[in-house]
Amino acid sequence: MNGAPTRGRDESRPYMMAAALAAACSMVCAGAEEAGPPPPAVGRLMPQVELFDLEGRKFRLRDVREPVVVLNFFAFWCDTWTAELPQLRELAGEQGQLGFRLLAINVDGKWTDQLDAVCRDDPLPYPVLIDRTSRLSKQLGLRRIPTILILNRERRITAVFEAHPGNPKLLAAIRAAGSTANGTKGEDPKS
Repeated sequence: MNGAPTRGRDESRPYMMAAALAAACSMVCAGAEEAGPPPPAVGRLMPQVELFDLEGRKFRLRDVREPVVVLNFFAFWCDTWTAELPQLRELAGEQGQLGFRLLAINVDGKWTDQLDAVCRDDPLPYPVLIDRTSRLSKQLGLRRIPTILILNRERRITAVFEAHPGNPKLLAAIRAAGSTANGTKGEDPKS
């Protein structure tokens, strides 16, 4: 067999590649089943959560009285959190008039000095909560940071944004969540 042509091996190569591809696909599918819950979806009920704010005080979502809640999930390792701060500050100014509550949830699970450095002279007009073990983030199936969820009075997700879409879209989604919470037809968040 020394010096024999390798033609037989070359012909089997496509079959070996197909078998390898099938094995890889089965591993990906198996991993997908173990990956956890599906991503946040409109209509899904928000789990009851207890988180802590930056001063260590317990915060429970069920204690929020406003009919609409805006949850902004962010991470200190993702530089977009500083880029979206001006828009979130502006959005927070609308809370009283539109009857919603803006909450920022840090998915890093720890406190860093970055927030102090960025907001030292101008504190945030909304609470920052810490998802210490990333339990909530995992339970919700968050895929991207930042992710913004809009919740109605029943604390069902009415809108999901996997990046800050700009305040006009957020305000439309907030208005829609507020009107659906009151039993009337909501506005299309895309308008």
